[in-house]
Amino acid sequence: MKNIIIKTELLCKSFISDGEVNNVIKNMDLEIYEGDFTVIMGSSGSGKSTLLYNLSGMDSVTTGKVFFDGDDITRMKEKEMAKLRKDKLGFVFQGINLIPNLNVYENILSPTYKTKTDRSEIEKKIDILLEKMELTSQRKKFPNQMSGGQKQKVAICRALINSPKVLFADEPTGSLNSSQGQSVLDTFTNINKEGQSVVMVTHDLKAALRGNRIIYIKDGRIDGDLNLDEYDEKSVLQREEIVYKFLKERGW
Repeated sequence: MKNIIIKTELLCKSFISDGEVNNVIKNMDLEIYEGDFTVIMGSSGSGKSTLLYNLSGMDSVTTGKVFFDGDDITRMKEKEMAKLRKDKLGFVFQGINLIPNLNVYENILSPTYKTKTDRSEIEKKIDILLEKMELTSQRKKFPNQMSGGQKQKVAICRALINSPKVLFADEPTGSLNSSQGQSVLDTFTNINKEGQSVVMVTHDLKAALRGNRIIYIKDGRIDGDLNLDEYDEKSVLQREEIVYKFLKERGW
């Protein structure tokens, strides 16, 4: 029996545009399980990124509740929410957003300021992350000296440095070429196999194949929920057929 790490109850998110209310997420009940690689898909405007931001506390809900690790984050004050984001959540975005005037080591170190973790432990963990991502030789380089794939791996290291309960990713390969994207997806697969919970929004079939669960969003509601075995390159063609059929049935 898997543990529930995130749960929503009647989650709604609305925006007002030109005087009209746009209901992006509509009364959604959803459970995300610890240890899963959960992929959220849907057509443009379906609400998938809005859902990710609500699940992670990056954006406030309109009505309903979001529970993270048993705590109702919709009731948290901003100070409490900021602490939760720092201590228990990691974020990786399409835009990467590294600090340009800090080198690789300093970028990864930056989320640890004002934490109580011993500095020697942090430095040891940075060394481990850099080795795992094959970035050891890049530790003193600045973002403008690196490829897009390398920069995204640094961003993943930065997101993992505080040992988050869940790593959220919003189109993490969207700005990368094919080989860079493949390398970054391999990184997500490997850290998930080590036990890291991942929730990723993507529009890309190759990226979606990495998940063991795919949730399809349509018009702000869950339109499909597909469970898969752990990703294995040896059976990727069969996996692609299953996922493609699932998506096509939903008008993807």
